[in-house]
Amino acid sequence: MDNQLELLGYCGLYCGACTRYNALLPGGMQVLEDAITKGYIRREGNCTGCRGKSESMYYHCYICEIKKCAISQETEHCGLCASFPCERIIEFQNQGYSIHHKEVIENLNELKDKDSKKWLEDQQKKWTCTCGKHFSWYEDSCSNCGNKLETYAKGNI
Repeated sequence: MDNQLELLGYCGLYCGACTRYNALLPGGMQVLEDAITKGYIRREGNCTGCRGKSESMYYHCYICEIKKCAISQETEHCGLCASFPCERIIEFQNQGYSIHHKEVIENLNELKDKDSKKWLEDQQKKWTCTCGKHFSWYEDSCSNCGNKLETYAKGNI
């Protein structure tokens, strides 16, 4: 895997598993439409990751206070900050309406123990079906082969 640091969210999310990011991949628009229909996300645009260009970034990622803080602290991710875990990241993790946030502190602790490239490789494997198709946080089955996926859909994780 190439170094895809742009898929490492400052907050500890793996942007490569975001439905809005996956919508940009082949066959991804149907996945986005399904997630909207099921009520997992609202229709608000696609994204190239929180480190991407601002004009191709999901609005909430663009205005993210966690991201702004990490940049101002000149840190690669929040796990490397002297204030980790701060109140802001704890609140982010505990947002009940965004269940994919529930592992950010665990992810950030893992990132402290291994380098970002290795963590990104592990995340890419975690969010890739055995058939080779990338999938997002809220898909319950692979849109390519139909395999059941371990995701946040219906509490599979």
